[in-house]
Amino acid sequence: MRMRRWILGTMVASSLAFVVAGCGSSTPTATPTNPLATSSTAVVAEPPGLVLNGFAPILSVSVYSTNNSQNNFLMYKPLIFITKQDTIDFSRSLASSIAVSNNDQTYTIQLNPKWKWSNGQPVTSADVVFSAETMAASCATTTPPPPMTYGGCGIGGLGPIGQPGDSAGIGWQSVTASGPDTVVITTTKPVNPVWFEHNALGQLMPFPAATWEAAAGVPAGASLATATTDVLTLMNNVMNQPTNAAFQVVDGPYKFYKMVPQDYWEYVPNTAYDGHMATIKHLTYQYFATAASEFSALKKGTVGAGLITAYNLPQKNIPGYNFVLPPPPFAINYIAINLSPLAPGGIGLAFQDLKVRQALQYGINENAFIKILGGGYGTPQYTPMPVAGTTSVFNAKAMPTPYAFNPAKGKALLLADGWSLQNGVMTKTINGKSVALQFNFDYSTGSPEAENYAVYQQSQWALEGIKMTPVPMPFATQLTLNDGAGATVAASWAMNWWSGWYYEPDYYPTGGALFAPGAYFNLGDFSDPTLTQDINATYAPATPAQAYAAMTAYAARAQVVLPDLFTGSFDQLPNLGGFFENATYLHGVASNYNTVQALNFPNYWTITP
Repeated sequence: MRMRRWILGTMVASSLAFVVAGCGSSTPTATPTNPLATSSTAVVAEPPGLVLNGFAPILSVSVYSTNNSQNNFLMYKPLIFITKQDTIDFSRSLASSIAVSNNDQTYTIQLNPKWKWSNGQPVTSADVVFSAETMAASCATTTPPPPMTYGGCGIGGLGPIGQPGDSAGIGWQSVTASGPDTVVITTTKPVNPVWFEHNALGQLMPFPAATWEAAAGVPAGASLATATTDVLTLMNNVMNQPTNAAFQVVDGPYKFYKMVPQDYWEYVPNTAYDGHMATIKHLTYQYFATAASEFSALKKGTVGAGLITAYNLPQKNIPGYNFVLPPPPFAINYIAINLSPLAPGGIGLAFQDLKVRQALQYGINENAFIKILGGGYGTPQYTPMPVAGTTSVFNAKAMPTPYAFNPAKGKALLLADGWSLQNGVMTKTINGKSVALQFNFDYSTGSPEAENYAVYQQSQWALEGIKMTPVPMPFATQLTLNDGAGATVAASWAMNWWSGWYYEPDYYPTGGALFAPGAYFNLGDFSDPTLTQDINATYAPATPAQAYAAMTAYAARAQVVLPDLFTGSFDQLPNLGGFFENATYLHGVASNYNTVQALNFPNYWTITP
């Protein structure tokens, strides 16, 4: 996933929202003669207040969002392509097949030889192997640390080659090439093939090894450690410098064209692309400061397609546009809580108490969350499992909540747990320190709905004697507060709500990336031995019935121990950016939005002037 990867993102998770908009000095009208249509130009607006800050085939943990990932999918092909149904489509993958052997430990990946880089060179096993080795090298826990840490470390057992990459002791024992079109990956122990293919292989997005090594100045005959370190250093230094030579060779449908900092990024078709060729000749990702400015652009007819938020939902019938309800996202919405003893005011000590987390959950009205942010299009969500698209693995809708909205019950629970009201705030002595249930609530700027929800939630927790202060900040700033895998900034935050998590690249939603000890996005340093065992059990080889049972056990435990606070799922809202509005001349925007990957595929869009 990623964080909407993040949904305000995905999360949501993330801000993931997008709008196709017009820009420039002219003022086009929403008619068939719109100059954007006649010039085959689509301008895609980022969510309000969001600025892209990661532009590299490997995204560091500090910029690991779905919005930044969108750039990568425009320029690079994934090793395997995950569909809207959470299955593998080999016709859109670099791989043409995967063979599993050696007691579910060896994965032999055959590459389709049709795929080539834009310089005419074939995409080979050497590219895949070096890309995997570089990602793995970034996950090292060494001193000094790698020049960049990949945000997906731990997912699918990814860690330094030959070492365990997660709490279950699973790692990538070896990654080798067997001929130009064959890659062989062996794991340290037998694993669930569906889990490994989705969560391990699913995050590999190979880059042209020779191009990046040359751009990084890797010396001839250099060791693997030197080569991967040099390339990671380059990626870290140029992730926002797309004119660097390393970015000029791609195998995806688009190539970088130009950008203006704090304004937009523009792409043009990769004319050497071997897949579905783009007909949108100019693709621009445009920034908007507020949701109001995006909606204003729609009303003026200066956008080709876009998103409207729940606040403007009553005005959804905009002349010249079609209002579209897409399928539900493969995501969850939640509030991250910091359990570290370093958290401000000792609040982490309070959050470590399950009864405090239960009281906080009792104070969350999921139906109100859905109404305020999703315009009423949603479903209460009481587990870390997506409520849509997971019936083959687990149906989260079948699970009732153990903590239905009841602030009075939450307050009574706190009083019974030894908390007492002091100056209107629940207070208790923990480990000799007086701790008050008083903390900041960080959330993303740019959305009036997000602000309204933060204020509403503040009032509900106040009924329990919990004093929460909403603190708006840019989404990119929120990401810098993440303290996963090291608790480096644990003292900087108490609660962080970007909205949630898109299960991408952890397409098999086991929770290992979020709640296992040491996971990079276990942001609040949560730990529960039984939940960890349940997570680890989902990785093991299993029949479909056994896999379903393992996911059921994990989800049931998670909803009881509350590693985070659940807020509700949006059934028809792709993310907090809003609902689709399509101009009549632009086609395929909503239908080609992949709700599992949380990505747009503009090479399938068309324009009818």
